[in-house]
Amino acid sequence: MDGKAPQTILTDQNMCLKEAITMEMPATKHAFCIWMIVAKFLSWFNANLGERYNEWKGEFYRLYNLESVEDFEQGWRDMVNSFGLHANRHIANLYNSRSLWALPFLRSHFVAGMTTIGQSMVINGFIQRFLSAQTRLAQFVE
Repeated sequence: MDGKAPQTILTDQNMCLKEAITMEMPATKHAFCIWMIVAKFLSWFNANLGERYNEWKGEFYRLYNLESVEDFEQGWRDMVNSFGLHANRHIANLYNSRSLWALPFLRSHFVAGMTTIGQSMVINGFIQRFLSAQTRLAQFVE
C-alpha cells in the first residue's frame, strides 16, 4: 500500500473514474444516488432532530421532488430555519452538492431513472448475477 487511509484510496479511485468519464463523455452529468444519501440520514440527523426527525425527512423528500430550482432554494432556506440546522455540517454539505442529487437540478438531464432507489437496486441485483470479485471488466463487457 502507499500509506493512504482506505477512505482516501476509495475517494481517489472514485475521482479517477469520474474524471475519466468526464474526459471520454463530456456531455454526461455526474449525479449522486439519492439512496446512498438517504441511507446516512439516521446517523447524521436523528440525534440533532430527535422527535422531529421524521418530519424533517418528509420535508427533505418534498424538496427533493420539487419541479423548480427556485422553489427548492426557497424551501431549503425555510427548512433550515424551521429545523434550526444553520450550523449542521451535513446540511451544508448537502446544500453545496445539491446540483448533484436534487431533482430540480437534474430534470434537464437524462438519468435513465437512476435517481430512484428501486431502479438502482434492480439494476444492481441484475448485474450481481453476472459478477463476482474475480470478474474482470473485459469479461463483464463481453
